[in-house]
Amino acid sequence: MLALSQHWHSPLATVSYVISGIGIGRFIAYFILGNLSDRFGCKIFVNLGMISYLIFFLGMAFVTNIKIAYFLAILAGIANSALDAGTYTTFLEMGGTQGSANVLLKAFISSGEFLLPLVVAMIEAQKMWYGWSFILAAIILVINLVLLNRQKFPPRNQASEREANIIKQISPIKKIIASIGLSGYGYYDFIHTMD
Repeated sequence: MLALSQHWHSPLATVSYVISGIGIGRFIAYFILGNLSDRFGCKIFVNLGMISYLIFFLGMAFVTNIKIAYFLAILAGIANSALDAGTYTTFLEMGGTQGSANVLLKAFISSGEFLLPLVVAMIEAQKMWYGWSFILAAIILVINLVLLNRQKFPPRNQASEREANIIKQISPIKKIIASIGLSGYGYYDFIHTMD
């Protein structure tokens, strides 16, 4: 944040404001992208998320305009939602015992949240350009993009007839309550990871 503050010639409060755009992007996109993922398939949204993050990382490394930085932060939130809509749904559509894959995904997310501050601190300690942390993330995303696009994703909407019948039996009010509860949990989880 200090490096961005110096780069943008803005106070730390402004940098915090820009970072808040990530939460706004996530909030805007979660409900929309989840439904679209069910209609159009997961692979599109995994790619959308990675490309959006790529734009974010490359843009944030060089941007000097606060408004563009805020837009990029919102784009990062949308990217996060797109990846959630694509990855978690892919594991569900694989069926079988792929619940362990979701746990593995969370483990990689947690390890990234652990390693990123260390990388940033190392770059700062070496008096290197702060943008290398963004460039490194962009390189990892390009590798991921190439590797994942070589993989075959499961056909969309592979829920069994039994599961479809169970979902149809849930009343609209219970669906709304569940949606609000899960959204609240997601919001809490996001705020907790930002601390």
